[in-house]
Amino acid sequence: MNIDIPVNLPKTAIIGASGFLGSAFLSSYRQIYPDTTGTARDHSGENVLYLDLLDPDITQMRLSETGHKEALILSAISKIDKCETEKELSREINVQGTLELARQLVNEGIKPVFFSSDYVFDGITGNYTDDSQTNPITEYGRQKAEVESKFEHITKGNYLVVRLSKVFSLKKGDGSLLDEIAGTLASGGIVRAAFDQIFCPTLISDVIGAVACLQAKGTTGIVNVCSPEAWSRYDIAVALAEKMGIGPGRINRISLDEVGFKSKRPKNTSMVPKRLLSEAGTTFTSLTECIEQTAISWSVT
Repeated sequence: MNIDIPVNLPKTAIIGASGFLGSAFLSSYRQIYPDTTGTARDHSGENVLYLDLLDPDITQMRLSETGHKEALILSAISKIDKCETEKELSREINVQGTLELARQLVNEGIKPVFFSSDYVFDGITGNYTDDSQTNPITEYGRQKAEVESKFEHITKGNYLVVRLSKVFSLKKGDGSLLDEIAGTLASGGIVRAAFDQIFCPTLISDVIGAVACLQAKGTTGIVNVCSPEAWSRYDIAVALAEKMGIGPGRINRISLDEVGFKSKRPKNTSMVPKRLLSEAGTTFTSLTECIEQTAISWSVT
């Protein structure tokens, strides 16, 4: 994954460096700063330190001493149903622990960059802008929205909130959006895809490049970081099946209400990345191109 990272990127710690996003950010940011520090709850190693948001303590990270200026907060309980069934635990991590971590970072002179979600919206209208009113309908969304609402006060205005949509990669076998659909189709399975679940699928390398650009420019406040393309999950599945030479009969068109989640999901969480496009001039890889690349990857045995 080759990403052009601005050379004037502030040295940035990665909180939650073992996850899908965190590991990719850590690898990319070490292109500029090889000793970029990362943290994880489940393992440690060279420049990857233990940090638990149930009881965060950044003292051991020595961020100021090692020249770090900012920190990405990617660590969280992100499973939607787990947040519903374990509200107290998830809130301790996603809200209380995150806000305490932000306080500690600010006290050390480190700018926090918090990663939020399109789930802060109710999904009724779609096309949400950076300053649209939040109205979450899931516990996960409520937790993200609460942190968003308190971040400016805690950080005294020196913060960045990155609001993401569905992020995926083109790595075969990683189970992200396109890979999951392609894998099911390639194995002869049926894909159940909701026609009324609409979002802005965004390639992970584009997310990393956009966030790095915002950091380099010193952007503050809340920014929607997503591709401007809005797709339904059903349309994505049909397009991918076509590129793989598979008929649309293998795509089961359903409503999101039929999926059987434990909690209700917002349907249209599409966002408009107005600030990102105007202030950073970011470009995104088209989903059609990503679908084509995925089809090619899965055609190779």
